[in-house]
Amino acid sequence: MLPEVLPLRAMILQCLLLMVAVAVEASVFFRMLRTPNNQPISPKQSVQYALSMNLLSTVLGWFTIFTFFELTAILPAQLTGGVETALLNFLFFNRYTNQSLSILILLGFLTFFASFIVKQVGLWALRWLLQSEFPQIAEETEPEREKSQTIRDLRKDPRREGQLNIAAVLFANAWSYSAILLILLLLTQLSRGGRG
Repeated sequence: MLPEVLPLRAMILQCLLLMVAVAVEASVFFRMLRTPNNQPISPKQSVQYALSMNLLSTVLGWFTIFTFFELTAILPAQLTGGVETALLNFLFFNRYTNQSLSILILLGFLTFFASFIVKQVGLWALRWLLQSEFPQIAEETEPEREKSQTIRDLRKDPRREGQLNIAAVLFANAWSYSAILLILLLLTQLSRGGRG
């Protein structure tokens, strides 16, 4: 069954913003992110990290928005009416009033910190999944262990587990949100100029 309203404009804008965020964050990750043995990551890895974390953040963000819209049917309209109207007007029609602008700015700050937390947890989960311990077949002697580099040696050293690359994720999130904000301001000015 097809939906009654298909928000093509919002979907295209989301794809554009996702591509910009992945490009910006991948460049930051390439410069700042390190492997557990303190080696820089490759450009391909930086794009993969940025893409997977942004897809996770986007899916959870839309899930949160749809859950909020479901809750508005249960909660009193005095509590959620202004936020719901501001969100719908901005997401689907790129319109806002001076009154709804304060709500949108507050929601922007909340989404920045929420997406930072989601991306950081996503990075930890990716690293944990990609660097899980594989059982060794036979115990090696000390000289052989020094010569060969096994999968176990590529794992994260437990002593360096505290090094979490939080700064890289924070800077990447800040730069991508700045780029997205500039695009949204440009689109708002273009739409106001077209109406005027």
